[in-house]
Amino acid sequence: MRLALKRVIVVPRNGYLNRFQSMASVSILAQELEAEFSVCWLPQPAAPAPGLVVFGETPGLAFISESELQTILGYSLESFPLYVNSQDVSGVGKVVTFAGHDLGEQPLMSELSQELRVSEFDYLVIVAGGRFSESVGSQSIDWDSEDFRELRRGWYQALEFSPDIDSVWPEFVREPFLGLHLRYSDRSHQTPSRAEIERAVVELCGSSGIERVFIASDSRKERDHWSQLLWKLGLSPWFFESNLVGEFSGDTAALVDWRILTHAQAIVYFGESSFGYEAAVASGNFNASVALAANPLVSLGVRTRKIAGTVLGVPRRRGWL
Repeated sequence: MRLALKRVIVVPRNGYLNRFQSMASVSILAQELEAEFSVCWLPQPAAPAPGLVVFGETPGLAFISESELQTILGYSLESFPLYVNSQDVSGVGKVVTFAGHDLGEQPLMSELSQELRVSEFDYLVIVAGGRFSESVGSQSIDWDSEDFRELRRGWYQALEFSPDIDSVWPEFVREPFLGLHLRYSDRSHQTPSRAEIERAVVELCGSSGIERVFIASDSRKERDHWSQLLWKLGLSPWFFESNLVGEFSGDTAALVDWRILTHAQAIVYFGESSFGYEAAVASGNFNASVALAANPLVSLGVRTRKIAGTVLGVPRRRGWL
């Protein structure tokens, strides 16, 4: 029998969509445990915008500071232990900590479940950057299910972003459209070929009868390429051209892109990208969407170019040229 606890806290890590899916996962867990849910949002290079720039007023979404979290833990986040641990903190109570780290979260769920069932505790603190469900126990790191996707979809739909984000996208989603998400920057070694992307988009437009295609990409070059190509194919491509300004304008524009994608009737996306995957989940049209696997030849070409660039750069870096 599980005993009541005060609060479940998540410290989301990595990029924005890694963070959102960990927040959704922990929020669902907190609800199952009938505990309060809190977020300690700390900017990182992959997600530099502070919480006030990203989020609006969402019921049930509360934030705590790093100093508050340190008081609960009894130590700084730099000392946060890996995997499943528990300790008594003077003046606070029993605290269970969880960080999947190199093993991932889902493979350690049985161990976490056991700790939650046999121990009396006041706080559960989770540092994570992925999705996971405690209710199904240990599974592979890429586990997901239709039921869990539906729970996350509900969480995403209730989530409110800041006015700079949520005041922008509604005017673009009044007519049906399909989405195309192209992720290149840090996933250039895990991309499909252009022929595979074109075939997937054309087939999806044909089967759905929808010609409007929203393009979201972290590469302006690729976005422009596909905009021109889809137009030549007789489709109606479009994209969000941001006029936002400020230190985090690029992050805000990317989140506007994501919000728009979540209203698509179906999405073609790179299977290795959580940005596209969770957009398909949030849209409620996951099964109609198309996840494209990495093309081995493209991956090999990217690795070869990187190796060649490294070798050619050695003389210059060492002062030989």
